[in-house]
Amino acid sequence: MDENINIHSLVQKYEQACAFGKKLYLDAEEFALLAEHYNVSGDDERAVELIDEGLGMHPTNPELMLLKTKTLVFSERYEEAMAYMKNMPDDDDIDVVLLKIESLLHLNRIDEAENIVKKNLSDLSNDESNREEFYYFISELGYLYNDVDDFDRAILFLEESLSFGQPNPDVLVDLAYSYEMKSDFEKAIEYNNQLLDLDPYSFDGWVNIGKLYSMRDQFDKALDAFDFALTIRENDVPVLKMKALTLYLSGSTEESVRLFENCVKESFEDEMIYDSLLEAYEAMEQYDEMLKLLDKKESLFGTAGIITRRAFVYLSKGEYQTAKEYFLQVPVDEADTIGYYMLEGELAFYENDYLRSEIAYLKAAVISEENEDILDRLANICVAQEKFEQAAQYLEQLLELAPDFPTAKARLAFIRFEIGVKEPFDEMMEQFSDEELRSLLSMISGNEEEDSVTFNREKVLTQLDEARENRVLFKNMRY
Repeated sequence: MDENINIHSLVQKYEQACAFGKKLYLDAEEFALLAEHYNVSGDDERAVELIDEGLGMHPTNPELMLLKTKTLVFSERYEEAMAYMKNMPDDDDIDVVLLKIESLLHLNRIDEAENIVKKNLSDLSNDESNREEFYYFISELGYLYNDVDDFDRAILFLEESLSFGQPNPDVLVDLAYSYEMKSDFEKAIEYNNQLLDLDPYSFDGWVNIGKLYSMRDQFDKALDAFDFALTIRENDVPVLKMKALTLYLSGSTEESVRLFENCVKESFEDEMIYDSLLEAYEAMEQYDEMLKLLDKKESLFGTAGIITRRAFVYLSKGEYQTAKEYFLQVPVDEADTIGYYMLEGELAFYENDYLRSEIAYLKAAVISEENEDILDRLANICVAQEKFEQAAQYLEQLLELAPDFPTAKARLAFIRFEIGVKEPFDEMMEQFSDEELRSLLSMISGNEEEDSVTFNREKVLTQLDEARENRVLFKNMRY
């Protein structure tokens, strides 16, 4: 493009003509400059109008045709974009090639996209004079593969692009994202730290690394990162929410509540903050505060889900009759929801109607597969019915999903003990540490844990196995 064109004068000239209903004759480059100006300004509609108007006057101009293709791809009209690119005079231009690859990937025409990638990688890698274009091409490929969730291919290209000297911040951001999506938080943190080395005052960099540390349960480091982000952008509500959630996850519930309450004041129209605050109040068993907040939420956002949530609060308070009254008031259009079925299951369990409770939770499980809380409750309901094998299956599923789910491993051990079959019981014992085995032995035998503190692992396992055999013998004599 001609750098001598004064974009500000051009914009002023164009807008004056529009104000008076006049049509300007502009050359193709001027149309392209104006379109890009309005695109950067966020006026995409005006940009598209200028591109179409420019093509009306200059129908074969490569620059305007490229912009037209970009608008089609940006608006996810990939089939149209592919058809339009067939008419482009320079379809070997690297930007056109990348638009083809992007369209094909989104159309799930993976093999066609790969063929174009291989051809261009071969051509560019054999041209030593074009290293800059090769770097641009592989970096853009990384971004494109990230967009279609092919994170392995994205990482391949993005990491290769790092060999071209000074790291590009955009490449580092996408690499951190790729590894985060693959749950490799260590590598995600590594690349995010490289980004912060380039720009120590990057707000997004500190926010992202705070989220990553939080996902790794490194809550102190996460809180430090969020605090640093808040020094860059004070009182940013999304960051305050993440800090409050991290405080909650780290066990600092009271401080978390105070921060969530401040977030509600700062952003009272954000419904998710109310839900987070409700969870924090629930963890602190502040049920009256929950009821007040539910009233406030209802006044702002309507009644959806409110009656069911109120019923759960009263159930937690031990006010069974009030909970049941609210359950009977749940609207018909909310009667086929996970919350409704879980509430029905809890009320039935309270009434010792275990079959109805199990059926309700199974309906909830259909709606929300692999839900940890549902599996946990189904295990308890099966134990109450002495369906120990079924309870064990639910707890095994639960531990696969959440190995650290509170009490799940210990409960499974007790169930295996109750069932009495040696092999599954022994397999379960292998998962326990020495300390956990001693605690289990003391609970089963009814003795103080100090009594077994000098026992080695072999002796503890022997005594647990004897206890299991005695339990089997007792049950055989009983029945």
